Amino acid sequence: MGNKPFNLLVGVSEGLKGIVKAPPSKSYTTRAIIIGSLSQKAKVINPLACDDTLSAVKAWKRLGADIKIKGGSLEIKGLAGKLNYKNRSINVGESGTLLRMMMPILALGKGRFVINGKGTLLKRPNKPMAQALLALGVDIRGRDKDFRLPIILESKGEIPGGIVKVDANMSSQVISSLLNIAPFIGKDTSVIIKDKLVSAPYIDITIDVLNNAGIKIQKRQGNRFFIAARQGLKPVLKFVVHGDYSSAAFLIAASCLVQSDVTIKDLVKDKQGDKEIVSILRKMGAKIIRQESSINIKGPFALKGVEINCRNTPDLVPVLCVLGCFARGVTHIRDIGHLAYKESNRIIAPVKELKRLGARISISNNDLVIRQSVLRSGHVDSWGDHRIAMALVIAGLKTGRVVIKNAGCISKSYPDFIKDLKLLGADLKVLPR
Repeated sequence: MGNKPFNLLVGVSEGLKGIVKAPPSKSYTTRAIIIGSLSQKAKVINPLACDDTLSAVKAWKRLGADIKIKGGSLEIKGLAGKLNYKNRSINVGESGTLLRMMMPILALGKGRFVINGKGTLLKRPNKPMAQALLALGVDIRGRDKDFRLPIILESKGEIPGGIVKVDANMSSQVISSLLNIAPFIGKDTSVIIKDKLVSAPYIDITIDVLNNAGIKIQKRQGNRFFIAARQGLKPVLKFVVHGDYSSAAFLIAASCLVQSDVTIKDLVKDKQGDKEIVSILRKMGAKIIRQESSINIKGPFALKGVEINCRNTPDLVPVLCVLGCFARGVTHIRDIGHLAYKESNRIIAPVKELKRLGARISISNNDLVIRQSVLRSGHVDSWGDHRIAMALVIAGLKTGRVVIKNAGCISKSYPDFIKDLKLLGADLKVLPR
């Protein structure tokens, strides 16, 4: 594993054909590792092996969990709720999810904890998570007023609990992080969202994993969550991770744009918000056939522009920008202000890079407007963002002769992306930097 630097040459696709299994869900894998490590014993079946999940495994080993890979599963001997770790430094790599979820977990330890990371994560603000912890009495500080890394916690071994009001207009990870630790707080906890909630389905994923572990979360009116204190995790946990719609969206999009007969397996109907990609493409005119946990696409399709609200599906925006370029009329992507705080600014990045290829795409009040375009060959940059890189690959399959700088960042979430596309017949060539 690891983000090895390379560029990628994408040739025009003469057709994609075959059967691939969707990579396992990164969101479910990360949460299963976290909750499994807090429990006595856990097994994570079919976990995603990528940079972010490897960072989660390393972090929990630093805190005392014993995690081994056996037969394609993760076998975890966890802390059994005994959060008696002291004075640790933790590196979360480039995983924003892991960073936000580890902050309150470390606040339950004792002593000084330093959290660091690398790459684009060093630039990302963490103020909403820090403010929630400060409101709960946690001693926490960051590099600046936006609590960028490194973050230092002076932990007292407990969090008082009670009522906490949080900002959720940048990310839902604050809520997920608080829900994870609520069972270990000595007092009933109410989490109140005081503004617009974005990326809500990721909270549903967190609740799904917690329910599987025996924890009950009550969702109340007005974006309120109530968690009773001292709920115990089941002593033995088992998580089965299914396919990731966020990653599979790139395969689905490619199959809708070029000659194809592609089947993608292990896409069950779970809590992932990005399963919406199927409905969006159907609305655009694609014929996508679902059979139990598989979907089949026989493209290409004459797509039409539509209006899409991505408040809850931010990870789909880069690939939707590409689809919009090849759809007749206008595609309008709305409610995406929170995308400025991802691995890259995902409002600006797709606009700048697709314009290099001739796209007619513009920003209007934090919305994106894409008009049908004739894209050409060219050189583009991934911005060190795995989803921008994969979206540009899809554009290249339709256009041909597109070189993507720093495509190695794809390993952050989908290390087998290039391998899977080549298996289906894509013309991809790795170039040294």
